[in-house]
Order: sequence, then structure tokens, then C-alpha cells
Amino acid sequence: MALASSACGGDEGPASGPGLDIERSDVGAPLQGSDESCPLTDGPHSFNELKGSLEDLPVDCVPSWTEAQLSDGFEAIRDTRLQALALSDQPDFPRRIPWLEPENGCEERAPAAVYILHESGYPTPWYARVQSRANGGLTLVTENEPDGSVSWSHHVAPVVRVGGQLMILDPAIDPGGPLPIAQWLSHFVAGQVDMAVCRDRADEDGCFDAVPAVPSLPSMVPSQGIRGRLITEWRVQELLGRDPYRVLGDCPPWGGCPAEPAPDPNLPPTIGRFASDRDVVVWYPLYVIGDNFVEGSTTVRIVGNGIDELAPISRINKRRILIEEPYPSGVYQVTASNGAHASQTMTLTID
Repeated sequence: MALASSACGGDEGPASGPGLDIERSDVGAPLQGSDESCPLTDGPHSFNELKGSLEDLPVDCVPSWTEAQLSDGFEAIRDTRLQALALSDQPDFPRRIPWLEPENGCEERAPAAVYILHESGYPTPWYARVQSRANGGLTLVTENEPDGSVSWSHHVAPVVRVGGQLMILDPAIDPGGPLPIAQWLSHFVAGQVDMAVCRDRADEDGCFDAVPAVPSLPSMVPSQGIRGRLITEWRVQELLGRDPYRVLGDCPPWGGCPAEPAPDPNLPPTIGRFASDRDVVVWYPLYVIGDNFVEGSTTVRIVGNGIDELAPISRINKRRILIEEPYPSGVYQVTASNGAHASQTMTLTID
């Protein structure tokens, strides 16, 4: 494709399944017809003004797509790498929308997806926004988070209408394909929520402008926009023990690429850096980021501050070791070994 290129948002609950695919509610009967006849388009509206239950969403106001558009459009937003999303220190590595960092950033991901679809000639999707009535009341179980789950106060994603039901395009929830709105909600909603469909804005500050907004790619300015989400997505892949160049490049988790070669216990491991979370400050827990770590074979020796020991390893894969022992602040020397094959010793500063 020739394009330049907040906290947010499990197992499917009892509300999931094809039987709960939303149809146009009788309550929404006055909201019928094309965009021009939809009362929601009569001027500016806020999310708080329009919010309500799933059953009351004005289905017929949402732009209509065909099944083919739904399938092709989903793959476009999931797989397209944009030069405009390349980070300044990686100018030759175009990036996808950061679907692999689900903890934050839905308010950047959703407009980026709508921008791609609009520029590609699809009927411009709207946004489905859901907000918990209890703070942090939305929880997603996901393999794309080091802790295994994320919690949100709200979540938003592009929405279109196929026939009589609303379909959500949200690879952060399910990269396998679009979801009927009830099934989408079942992945992360357990309590009471408020919902609205919004034409112009993905954030809480608005829903409809006085005139339709032209979709645009979120800012790449360092202090705002989608740039910070892309940086965080890279760090999260390292914490998960993935090769960011691989999974953010040509081999995303849904791409069906062959598995990487297994680590070799007859070769030394390497240490690239240390981390604790998405931030650059190292404290607790301790992640050792590197390569050729072998479960049951690799050891990590930590020396400094009166400590000289093999650190207890909580989790390990080829590219990441997690150590949950809380070491005091100070400077340490760290060496990883596969038996007699040792890495270069690296300096670790715990703040």
C-alpha cells in the first residue's frame, strides 16, 4: 500500500457466541437509513450524551460493509507496515499499528486503523467505545502481556455494519479476524459498561464533531501520539522473550512462520540489556534480555553489594530470563552461562 505513514483497553464469557450477534433493536428504530438520515449526525455529540447499553446501539447509523470488505479490511489494518510509523532510530524498519502492546494505546490504534481503511477506499468505519462503570473494570487475558492480562477503564476499536450486525476490527483482542460486537465484549467485559458508537473521535472528549472529521494518522511527535506506543511495543516483545525484528517485521505471532531454531547449550548465551518493565529504569522484577538461554541449563551469576550468587530463575526462554528476587539498589556484575560456556560479563545498575 502506498501510504505515508491512555490506558485502554480472556476467556469468552456467557455472553459470547453467535446467538448474541447484535441485530437492530426496536429501541433504535427511529435511527434508520443512510448516514444522512441518522439523527446522530445532526451536530456535535459527546460520549456521555450518547452512552447506553449494547442493545440500544443505533446499528443502522454505522457504515455498511460487505463480507469481502470485512475480511480484506481486517487484514489490511492488521498486516500493513507503514513507513510513516518507522521510528527515527530505525528508519528502514516500517512498523504496523502496535497491536502487540494491548495495555495502552487503543485511542491511537483505532484512528490509525480507520486512517488506513479510509485511504484504501473502504467506507470509513466508526468507533465502538466501551467504558466500565467501575474503574479498571475491563480485563483482557492475553499472551501479549508479560503479566498475562491487562486492565482498562475503557476500550475503543473500529466498527462497521455487515447485514444487521455490528462487527469489530480489533487485532489487539483477536488477530484471527473481525468479531461480532457481543463476542468482542465477552473477551474483556465482566461487569456493567456504557457504550456508544462514534463517527469522529475515539477518545472520551467527543464522539461526533459538527462536521465529519477527515481520518488522519496519530502524531509521531515524541511527546504524544502513537510513537510512544511503538517504542513500548518493542520493549514488551523483549520482555516476552520474542525477537522484535522478527515479530514486528515479517513474522508476527499470527503469521504462520516456522519456529526459531532452539537454543544451543553447547554455545555461550549473550546478554543484551536488563529491564524491569516498559520503562528504562531497572528495579524489580529483573529481566535479562539476550539470546541462547536454555531452560534447565543456563545460570545467571550476580556479583556486587556483598552478593555473589546464582540468581533464582522464575521463567526462561531463548531470549529472556525473569528473576523475581528483589536485589538492593546498587551496581552488579552479571554473567550468564551454559555450563562452561559463559557470556560476556555485563554491568547492571539497580535504581
